Amino acid sequence: MNSKKLILYSSVFAIQGLSNAVIPVLPELAGEGNASPAISSLLYSGYFVGALLTLLPFGILADRIGNLRVVGLGITLTVVSGLFISFSDNLWILGISRFVEGLGCGAFFPAAFSMLAEWKDSQQSLGEFNFLLNAGLASGVFFSGMLAELGIKTAISIFTLLAGFSFALLLRESRELISPDNSGRKKEKPGVSNSREISREEPETSVSFKPRKYLERIGQAFFENGFWKLWGISVFLYGATGLLTSNYADYSAGFLTKPELGLAISASYLAAMLSSLAAGRIRAKNKNIVKAGIILAATGILFSLKMPLLAFFLIGAGGGAAVIGLIAAVSRINSSGVAMGLFNTGIYTGLGLIPIFGSLFIGPLGYETVFLGSALVLLTILLVKFE
Repeated sequence: MNSKKLILYSSVFAIQGLSNAVIPVLPELAGEGNASPAISSLLYSGYFVGALLTLLPFGILADRIGNLRVVGLGITLTVVSGLFISFSDNLWILGISRFVEGLGCGAFFPAAFSMLAEWKDSQQSLGEFNFLLNAGLASGVFFSGMLAELGIKTAISIFTLLAGFSFALLLRESRELISPDNSGRKKEKPGVSNSREISREEPETSVSFKPRKYLERIGQAFFENGFWKLWGISVFLYGATGLLTSNYADYSAGFLTKPELGLAISASYLAAMLSSLAAGRIRAKNKNIVKAGIILAATGILFSLKMPLLAFFLIGAGGGAAVIGLIAAVSRINSSGVAMGLFNTGIYTGLGLIPIFGSLFIGPLGYETVFLGSALVLLTILLVKFE
C-alpha cells in the first residue's frame, strides 16, 4: 500500500475511534460531583465546536502549505489531546483537550479528502476511507463500553496509541514535510497520482495572507458549478439523520432498552461501512449514488417509528453511500482544501444545528410528526438537479 494512503487510513480510524471513545464514559469523565447533563454535553460538544470552527481555515492552510503537512498537524493535535484526556482528571483540561481534538479533526479531514480526490482510484479510496471512518466510530463506542470495567479511559488510551502509530508513520515522510518544494500532492507512487495535478496551482509559500483574496476564493468555490447544491444536500441529509439520532433515546425510552438502543445505533455504523465500500467500487454516476443514499436514509427515518434496528441500518447505509457520491461530485468541481473544507463544514453544520432547530418543534408537534417531516424534506431533495 502507498505510504500516504496508509497514513490516511490508520489516522482516520484512530481519530474517529478516539472521538467516540468518550461517549459511553462522559458522566464518569465529568466527575461524580459534576455529573450534570450540561457538563457532559460540554465535553461532548467541545470536539464538534473545534472541528466546525476550523474545517474551512485549515482547508485554506492546506492549499497554502500542502495537504500532507496539514494532515500531520491534525494527527499531532489528536495525539496531544488524547494524552491529556488519558492522564488528566481536571475538568478544564478535559474540556480544552476535547476542543483541541476537534481542531485536529478540522485539520485532518479537508486535507485528507483533497489528497484522496486527486488519486486515480479516488472513488475506491474514498469508499475505503469512509469504511475505516465508520469502523473507527463503531469501535470507539464498542470498546469504550466493553473495557470500562478495566478503567474508564482504557479505550481512550488505546486509540491514542493508535494515533501515535499514525504519527510514527508520518515521521517517515518527514523529508517531504520539511522540503519547501513539496506540497504533499506531488511525487506520489505510480498508480496513485492523478493527471489533474498538472493543472493545479502550486501551494503558496509566501507568508503574506490576504483575507479579501481568500474570501473571494471561498465565495467562488461555493458558487462554482453548483457546489452550493451539494453543500445544501449535505446539510439537510446529515441534519435529518442527526435529528433522529439525537432524540431517539428519549423517543424510544418506552420500548427499547439501552443495550437494544446501542445495538440499533451500532447497526448504522456497520451499514455505513458496507455501503461506503460498495459505493466506492460500483460504476455509477455520482448523482445516482447520492440519490440512492437519500432514499435509503429517508426510508430509514420512516421505519424508525416501528422497526429501529432496520431503520438505523438503512440510515447508515444511506449516509455512507451518499457521502461517497457527494465527495466525488465535489472533487470533480474543485478538489482544493478550500472546497473540501467547505463541504465538511456543511456536514458539521447539519449535524450541529439542525438537531437543535428541529428539536424546537418536538414539543408542539411530537416526535413522530417531526421525524416524518424530516423524511419528507429529504425526499424533496431528490428534485434538486446536480451533476
